[in-house]
Formats: sequence, structure tokens, C-alpha cells
Amino acid sequence: MTYRFYITIGSSQTEVHPLNFLKTSLVDSQESGEIFYRRKFNGTLRFIGDDFDLFYMVESVEPCTEMFLLIEQKDSGADTYHTYWEGRFSTMDGRFDLDNCFFEVTPKPYDSYSSFDKDADTEYNIIVGIATTATAKTYDAEYDNCRWLEDVIEYILSQIEPGATYQSTFFQNATNPVTLDTNKYRYLMIAQKSDIKRPAATNPASMGMLSWNGLMSILRMYNVFWTFDGTTVRIEHYDYWSSSAGLNLTTQALAKKSNKYSYLRDNMNRQEKFNFMEWGNRNFGQHVISYSANCTEESIYEYKNNVTTDVDFIYKCANSLSDLDPSLVTDEGWVILATYPSGGDNLVYYGTAYEDPAAAHNYVNSWSYLLYNYFMHGRVLIEGKINGVDMEFISARRTKSQEIAAVVCHEDAYDPNDYITTELGETWLAGQKGYVRQATIHPDGRVEFNLLYGEDRNETPSPVTKYKTLHCVVDLPRYVDSYLSEPNIVDTYYTVLFDEGTETEECLEILIPAGTVHQQDIADVEHTTVDGIYTEHSSLSGWIFVYNDNETWTEIADCGSPPAPPASPPAATTCYPPTQADQWDCVEVGWLPIASASYYEVYRSIDGAAYEYVIMLPSTETTFTDCESSNHDYRPATFCYKIKACNAAGCSDFSNEECVEVNTA
Repeated sequence: MTYRFYITIGSSQTEVHPLNFLKTSLVDSQESGEIFYRRKFNGTLRFIGDDFDLFYMVESVEPCTEMFLLIEQKDSGADTYHTYWEGRFSTMDGRFDLDNCFFEVTPKPYDSYSSFDKDADTEYNIIVGIATTATAKTYDAEYDNCRWLEDVIEYILSQIEPGATYQSTFFQNATNPVTLDTNKYRYLMIAQKSDIKRPAATNPASMGMLSWNGLMSILRMYNVFWTFDGTTVRIEHYDYWSSSAGLNLTTQALAKKSNKYSYLRDNMNRQEKFNFMEWGNRNFGQHVISYSANCTEESIYEYKNNVTTDVDFIYKCANSLSDLDPSLVTDEGWVILATYPSGGDNLVYYGTAYEDPAAAHNYVNSWSYLLYNYFMHGRVLIEGKINGVDMEFISARRTKSQEIAAVVCHEDAYDPNDYITTELGETWLAGQKGYVRQATIHPDGRVEFNLLYGEDRNETPSPVTKYKTLHCVVDLPRYVDSYLSEPNIVDTYYTVLFDEGTETEECLEILIPAGTVHQQDIADVEHTTVDGIYTEHSSLSGWIFVYNDNETWTEIADCGSPPAPPASPPAATTCYPPTQADQWDCVEVGWLPIASASYYEVYRSIDGAAYEYVIMLPSTETTFTDCESSNHDYRPATFCYKIKACNAAGCSDFSNEECVEVNTA
């Protein structure tokens, strides 16, 4: 194989002739803790003669000058070349031997992530840099010095890669791509903690320093990872990332008879611990995922960040409630708030997670909620425990490790993101594919792979019961606010009895239309007491009813007249043709709204398979964003959809079928 080398300094390019290139290699591996691969140079290049003079001249003038190395490889059977690798360095990265007149250096990669190498740890003042503030409201307070998380991501990104864009189905889609329900992280805010402790302060925080790496570390609480393709940063949940078919080494002689594997034990921790800075409600406290001692190393992985999400605890401490003291919460750090728009306000989600039955604001940012919904993926083993409760997870890391060599040419289009088919996987591991942990690429075309194997997905994980909360807030003398943790698929009904046995006695009937998450009702006259609440209507089946932030109430018989159920199911709807904007993008599908429907059911078929139920959406939603198409196994595929319109009386017949060819580019 033939190579040529060029050095670019400013606008000038010069061909150079390094020694000992054939002793070097390129190494593909994922950056520590990240999902993306970098191709790095292994070994040193030595320059003599005119090349040495060039670098010594640069050293004499300005040793910090950045130079760019281009290595080209000659195409097979042609007198043309293609880019083999690009790197960068300054003379300060290398070593001069003035006695023997040579300069040697190990270049750093020059790729999409080079700007992040330089500036990802640089901190920026997001409070000054982002002038637009946002206000988050709880039942107790308003926090008006917040910033939208999306603005923070885009601001810091613009400081590192001006012109780059940001995309995320996890943080931007109306439907959460993991849980397939309302995306509770679409309107995230971030605030300096002192502004949450003292929201009414006349001197709010003016300094909030945050780096790209610091922000990505915070966002790891959602089990998300990021990549950059030179144009767009994408931040997605662990479950989003998939691989396409790559090399097939089953017939290559050099790769055969390599059917040996061992376990990557240093990646198999006995425990994983998750912590925020402070907490009061157990849902926000330390959570531990543990695994069998027989299959893991006696080590602990601990994730902790400079974030507090238990906003109720901050409020109680700051106001010295429940025998708490302001000193229990520091001023340092950040608060992440999950909000939703309602009536012109942005309200912080209120509900119940899994560990503590008490409802709390921002519960969707508690470890209890996060682990059961987003950390069921990518665990050490398929079986383990969350805080001592037996669990079968959705997916586990691949930990069977194989060393295998092959000859790979440029025409083979090898990509470390693709999976590799091997004799070991096909013959001995029930068809499992190999995924690149590391690949050492030699100039002669030989590649030494370290591949990982494991089960792709557990089809029968432990079911997770999702708690739905209706919070009734009575503000005497007249106001009743109803806050739902998510839209109900049917009209919600309950009654509140005021001033029983007096002249001002009133039975206030609360009827919340399907799809509504906040409603305020006003009593006819002013009242002094709440004497009972009726909460046993069928529309509240499966819901947790919370009164005035976990106060007790007297359950009574219905004092009103519940609405009559619909006489019949809705008429069938019409499905519109689905669309996909670009390869690997999500599919958008919509349908005709039906007046008598209180919710819709979406069904999907892929490549002619039987239709399967996908998601239930309230009547306020007549579109669905389906991100299953981003799975690289579908290259290409036909996605077909049918919709049912439903209410309390049942569901309509299927709509018409509409299909789209996905990932055809």
C-alpha cells in the first residue's frame, strides 16, 4: 500500500516524508464514558532533512502554531488517492533532537470533535450569556431566574462550534421515545441553586459557570449520550443508538479459528450508585443498582453531580419548615426543573414516583423515576436489583471480549459504529454480532479487533407500574385547582363538599376534559371548610389522588351527578400519509380528529408483519412522532399505520392503512 503525507501551515501545504510510518497504527475506540468513536494515532512520526528544517523554522518563529497533517492512501488499481487520516499538532507536542537533526511527534486527531478537545472544559457564564429567562411555578413559589435547558445547550455549543445545530428526540419530541408517553423533559429549565433557595431576592445570581463537559455530565442523569457529525450535535437516550451491518469476517482466512472469548470484568461493577447533592423525599435520595457477586467485580460505580432536583426540600429548608434549616442546602450547584405549559404558565410536574408514596414537585427528576424508566437500559447484567427489589432489565452491556484479526481494505467501507459478523458469533453465540471495543489499523491493511458480544435486548423485562397523580389544591374560600401528572384518556370527575350543614353548603362538581392537565374551578360562594371529597368515580381508576400537598381528607359518597357515559364508541378516523424528512429521522403520522373521541390508539406494522399496538394518546393529540425508524436495523423498511378512536364506550374500527418507506437514502 502506498501513502503520501502533507503538512498545512496557514494557507501553505507541503509534502513531507516521515520515517517509521509503517511501525505506527491508527486506533478506533470510544472516548471514555461516551458513545462516539475517535480514530487516534498510535506511535510517533520522525522527520529529518528538509522536513526537520521546516519544523525547526516553525519552532523558532512560533512554537504554538497549529499544523495539520493529511495522510492519503493510494486507491487499489488506480492512480488516485483518498484521505486515510487527518491530524494536528504543534512543535510543542513533539521532541527535537538537535544533535541528530530530527523531530518526532504523535499527532492528535483532527476530526469533528477537535474543537471539543480544546474547549469542552471551558466554562461559560450562562446567566450573563443567556439573557432570556424563564419562570417555573410550583404550588408554593415562582422561580423566575431560570434558563431553558435547550437555550443553555445551544449557547455553550455556539461558543465551541459556531453555526452547529442541536437535535434530540429525547428532549424535543412531544412523545418520549423511550416511554412512549407524554415527554416530561420537553420543557426542562436549569437554575443556579441560590435562585431556587431565595426566589424573591433582589440580587439574583449573576454568575453561573458551566462547561460543555459539565453540562453533559449533568444530563447523564437521563442516561443520554451525545455525538457530533461536524454539523449537528445529537443528544439521545442509550436506547436510541443502534448499529448497522458492517464487515462479515466469517469467510476470511485470517479471521477464522479465532473462537475464543473472555469477560470484560473491569466493566462489571458489583454496584451502581446514583446521588444528587441534597434531598428530603426518598424518591430523590441515593439509589443503588446491585448485581450478583458471582458475576461481577467487587467495585462500585458512582454517579453524582452538582445538582439538586428535590425542589420541595429546598423550599422547606429555605423557609425553615418541618424543623428544617436553610444550611441543609448549599448555594452552590444547579437545579433542574421539569415543567409543562398550562394557561400561560410553566408548571413544575407534581406526582408520585416509586420509592416514597408522598407526592412531590419535580418527581420526574427523582432517582426513583429516572432509574425505573431510563436506567433499565445498558446495565451491567440483565438481572439485578434496584434498592433491593429484583429486576430484569431491558438491555445490558456487552461483556464477552474477543481478539480477532482481519485484512480490511478501503473498499470494505469499515466503520467502527457498525457491527461485525464473525464465526464466533454465528457458530457459538447464537448469532450474536461483534461490536468494536477497539480496532488497531496497521498501514499494511491488517486490523486487530477487540470485539464485544452480548444479548441485544431482553424481551421480557420486569414490568414497571407507572403512577398517575391528580393533585387537588383547595384555596379557600372559593378556588379548586386540579393538576394531573399526565393527561387522562377519559373525562375526569370528582366532587368537593364545602360547609356541610350550613347556609353556604355546596357540592362542587369537578369535570376535567380528557387530555387536560390543569383546570381551575370556582365555587359559587365563599366557604370556610372542606368537609369531604368524592374520589371513587371510575374515571380515577388507577390514579393516586392527592389533596393539598399530601393532607388527609374525608372520603364521601358522591354529592353530585356524574356525567353519563357515551352511548357508543366514536366513528372511525382517517389516517393521513406518514412522512420521514430524512434518513434515520423519526416518522410523523397524523389523523382526522373525531369529536366524540377521548383518546386514540396507534398501531404499526413493519415490513408486512402483524399490526402491533404502539401508544395511547389523548384526544388533544392527533399526531404521533415514531422514532422506531431511527433504529439502523431498518435499512430500508416499510412502516404502516392504523388508528383507532376511543372513548369510555369502546373503540372504533381501524382507520385506513397508510405506509411510508423509511431510510431509503
